[in-house]
Amino acid sequence: MAPAPRFSMQDQEQMILQAAEKSIENSSLLDFTMSAIAKGAGLSMGSIYKHVQSKEDVLIALAANMYANEAAMYHTVLTLPLSIPEKIIATNLIDRSKVQTYSFEGQLDNLVSSAALLKRGSAMWLERMTTNSKKIELEFNQLFSSAADSGEFISGSEAVEEIGLVLWSLTAGYFQLVRQHQSLLQGDQAAAGGEFVAISPDAPHIRGLKRILNAYEWQQPLTQQGIEKACRLLEDIDFR
Repeated sequence: MAPAPRFSMQDQEQMILQAAEKSIENSSLLDFTMSAIAKGAGLSMGSIYKHVQSKEDVLIALAANMYANEAAMYHTVLTLPLSIPEKIIATNLIDRSKVQTYSFEGQLDNLVSSAALLKRGSAMWLERMTTNSKKIELEFNQLFSSAADSGEFISGSEAVEEIGLVLWSLTAGYFQLVRQHQSLLQGDQAAAGGEFVAISPDAPHIRGLKRILNAYEWQQPLTQQGIEKACRLLEDIDFR
């Protein structure tokens, strides 16, 4: 009887992703090598290629993991004991340096939006990345549906899709800019790490979101006290 494998396939996958993260941190998202990953994971090249077929596949696999963690993060925040407007604002008050999966998230997010890179990814990892990305969208879709079904959102069901699109665009757009800024800072040796920082509860982005939220009708409009409450609850779970 052949000996049992030393590591399960799931264990190997985690070892490869951890080794890939370290290899990228020691070089860059463009300069890491498959051999460095194999060495870091303590696995043969044959074992590596059972999981990822190329450097592009490695990046897509890392992004899949990043999006899964991001979806879990949003789920945690959106189940806090807050009103729905407070939950929405809470997602923008998270200190991203405390919840990020990788130090190079901004650069990775930009890279995996490249059609040229995606064409070289394997079907398995592309599907996993897409599925995990859609989980984030689903969290917010469920939130807005819940707002309408519960009667907490009283502007009418026809406005649910509208407010969802507007708020998602503002939130995603803001953090996309933050990630791009982080990427630039990481390329500057004089920068202090380029980490995300928590947004102040009275920052222009938060004030603008509050204004837009309260342009719609809610049973409980968003107040400054609600914003402060969201900050406290985020601090309680170490998300801020």
